[in-house]
Order: sequence, then structure tokens, then C-alpha cells
Amino acid sequence: MLRLCYRNAVSQRCCNISALSDCKEIVSGTKGMTAVHKIIGRHYASKKLSEDNKLEQIYYGPLTPQIKAVKIFSLSSSAAGLVAQPIIIKEASTIGSTSLLIAICSVVGFFTFVTPLLLHIITKKYVSEVYYNPDTMSYTAVTRNFFLVSKKLEFKAEDVVVPDIPGMFTTMHAKGTPLFIEARHFNDPMHYAKIMGYDKPLDFKLGNMEEPESSKK
Repeated sequence: MLRLCYRNAVSQRCCNISALSDCKEIVSGTKGMTAVHKIIGRHYASKKLSEDNKLEQIYYGPLTPQIKAVKIFSLSSSAAGLVAQPIIIKEASTIGSTSLLIAICSVVGFFTFVTPLLLHIITKKYVSEVYYNPDTMSYTAVTRNFFLVSKKLEFKAEDVVVPDIPGMFTTMHAKGTPLFIEARHFNDPMHYAKIMGYDKPLDFKLGNMEEPESSKK
């Protein structure tokens, strides 16, 4: 009887030891996988940080805070107008005047829909920041979309076209996108000269000085 109890105790202890060893292997394997994930995460994080550190800010638009504030106010007033529009129309319909109802709807609709669109059309070309990557010799212009989300446009000096007659709020075209920048707000004026092509040989566009054949006859 004592021998049977001893054997059971020994076998149970062996089972516990094997279970503990299996658990240790699982835990060690889990720790190994966690370590691998951490290494991979650190690798990609360091790579992203290194790429961001390569970018050098060379331009900042001074009107960026004002544009943000005006667009935030415009969007918030548009949202409030959309919420209040059914109430305003309901209250105006009780007056019974059709012309007054049309005038109220026109005013509310103008400030709700037209004003944000006009602000976006005017400010969408304004460049908030310009970054320079010395490794690729490329520039990154940052603008804001309708909802104030940053839009990045990467280009090189060869991609820039300066129009002979600049349009409204347009200084240059980068990859076909009109942009507005100011020379005095660059940290280094040489970057502005390179972007605008002022470092290239001048072309006076004198035309062909030879007389046409029709005039010789």
C-alpha cells in the first residue's frame, strides 16, 4: 500500500515537472516572439524617424494660423447653420411671406455653403510649410484641404513651371498644381531662387531676328 502511494506521488510530481517545463517553453517562445516584434517595431520606427529627420524646414507661411482660425470658424458656423436651418425655415414659414422666406433661406444658405467654398478656393494654394531633403534634392510643399487636413506635394526644381502672367494667388506650378509662396519667408533665399529657376541662364525671348521669306520677296 505504501509502495502504491509512493509511486502515485512520484508520477504526479513528474507530471507537474513536465507541465512546468512545457509552460516554461511556451513562455520562453512567447517572450521570443514578443522580442522579435519589438525589434521589428523599433526598426521601422527608427527608419521613419530617420527619414523625417532628413527633412529640413526651409519655409513657413506666416498666414497659416490665421487661415486655420478663419476656416475653423467658417466650418463651425456652417455646421451650426445646417443644424439650425430647419428651425429657421419652420419659424419663417409661420410668417406667411414668401419673399421673406426666400431671403432668409438665401442668407442662411450663403453663409452655410458658399462661404466655406470661397475660403477654400482662395486658401487652397497657400503653402504652409516647405521641407527640403538634401539626399534626394527634392522639396515637399504642405497645403491644407477643405477640412484643414495637411496635403503634401513632393517635387523637384525641374518640376516647377513659373507662368509668365501669374494667376490669382499663384506663384508657380509644381507638377501642374498651382501654389503660392513668398520669397521673404524662406530661411535661405537660394532655395527660392532654385525653385523659381532664377539660377538658370536667362532667356530674353528675343525671337528670330531673321526676316520672314514673304518680306524678302
